[in-house]
Amino acid sequence: MMNLEKKYYHFQKGFQRVADAATGTADQVPVYAQICELLPREMNVSAREIFHNAKLLNIGTFDICDRYGIDVPSVDLDTYNIEAEAIGQKILFHNAIMPDIDRAHPLIQEERDIKKIVTPDFDKAGRCPIVIDMYNIFENLTGVKASMAFCAPFSLAANIRGIEALIMDMCLNPEFAHELMTRVTEELLIPWLEYLKTKFPQTPALVGADALASLPIVNIKLMDEFIAPYVEKLREACGPKVCVPNWTGERHARNPEEVMDIRLRVNPGFVEGQDPDVEALGPEFYKAYAEKHDLPLLLGVGAVFLRTSTPEEVFNRVKHYVKVGGKNGRLWFYLCNIEPGTPMENIKAAVSAVHKYGTYEIR
Repeated sequence: MMNLEKKYYHFQKGFQRVADAATGTADQVPVYAQICELLPREMNVSAREIFHNAKLLNIGTFDICDRYGIDVPSVDLDTYNIEAEAIGQKILFHNAIMPDIDRAHPLIQEERDIKKIVTPDFDKAGRCPIVIDMYNIFENLTGVKASMAFCAPFSLAANIRGIEALIMDMCLNPEFAHELMTRVTEELLIPWLEYLKTKFPQTPALVGADALASLPIVNIKLMDEFIAPYVEKLREACGPKVCVPNWTGERHARNPEEVMDIRLRVNPGFVEGQDPDVEALGPEFYKAYAEKHDLPLLLGVGAVFLRTSTPEEVFNRVKHYVKVGGKNGRLWFYLCNIEPGTPMENIKAAVSAVHKYGTYEIR
């Protein structure tokens, strides 16, 4: 470890830009990227090995971010699987792609299976110890306090029950659905987040991943009655550092702002918009909503667009998003879940556009 000491301390500058952008004082728009899917190809190491090796995961992520000029590294395991695996859900590991839930064999197949949701020994359960190692290594190598990632209640329940079965429960057997969501929240997630907080008391954020809680997979009624309340329970129990920012699909709503208002309940610290929602509604919609609530803005360019477009098309879209979103300096930029097969020229074009049009005059 000593030969790596301070090698990655230069990322502190990107994290400082993140903090400064919250108040509109950054010198440049910081660029995040979700690169988990890229790791096996870029590192020439099997996904099976990467997602069992905290040091390999960190170093691979840092080196790829350096390769593409990404300012802010996000180091996470396969976030949607960790808590489910800890209580006995089978996970499928592969060589070329990320691990995934064994969707043919959900843990909760019958109502009586709910008894399987109990608080595990996080010192031993599944890959929870690897999570702790991962964040310790991150902090040692960057000198930055790590934000924690977790699977939010709805996506966790969907992964151990099956998304179709869970939605049917919510519509036809709401009492059981609420019991399942309560159990996931109170027996698993609250203890896990409190455990993480004891290990990393200075963490700046506990960020829930919840992509399944998006339109049109769910509707506004389910978001309001079954999904948001359990994130709010997490925030009440574990504090305001808990947030769930990645619900999407507001472009499908008759009134997109109604969806944004529900999203604000579970992520009150900033406004987030991702393609294809931003492409459909325009970055102006998100900028206006952020300014209405006096919040910073995170805009993300989509994975499919990044993979299938030309470098010029990528550059021009990112340029537009940055010029609209960055007007008062309160913008972060995000490359969403970069897919294998994405041309490196496209990634570099996106980063180049952010750095060119997201650089502010010295205040």
